[in-house]
Amino acid sequence: MILSQHPNCEHFSDHVYHIGKYRFCIGCFTYYPTIIFTIIFSILLIDLSLQNLFILYFISYLFFLAILLNRFHLTGYKILKILSKVSIGIGTGFYIVAVLYLPIFLILKILSLFIVNFYVGVIAYVRVNHIVKECEDQCEYKGNWEVCPTMKPIIENLYEHGFKKKKIKIISEK
Repeated sequence: MILSQHPNCEHFSDHVYHIGKYRFCIGCFTYYPTIIFTIIFSILLIDLSLQNLFILYFISYLFFLAILLNRFHLTGYKILKILSKVSIGIGTGFYIVAVLYLPIFLILKILSLFIVNFYVGVIAYVRVNHIVKECEDQCEYKGNWEVCPTMKPIIENLYEHGFKKKKIKIISEK
């Protein structure tokens, strides 16, 4: 679950990198390292003058346009999925560097960084809904992760560690 939140089945084989016996989520293992590398290389290689910070800020939005690839269902091709995550990661990295180094009030910096967090949350929410829909539409278990052999161990782990609560069915007597 830490390496990939996708069900370990053939329906999601194109959503992960396969490295040996391990599966790594393409989105997470492309997006987050790209952000880190972008921040490091931006700080090391770019003159963070006021003019360049404004340029970075506005260029970051151009990189976010890759989200449209998802919206128009063009990320069915693995290479486009990877490139879109790289682009969004670069945009996020540029945005973070610009916000942190621009001479604006601290509260504006915090609010600006919350915006990034909000968008990442929205993308994660949409992604989870897509996974659920794909399971319901294409799988013989119809999204019932309690019985799906690839998701059942993950769900049990979530219960065991308190990340998910079991729903208790109350049977009323009549």
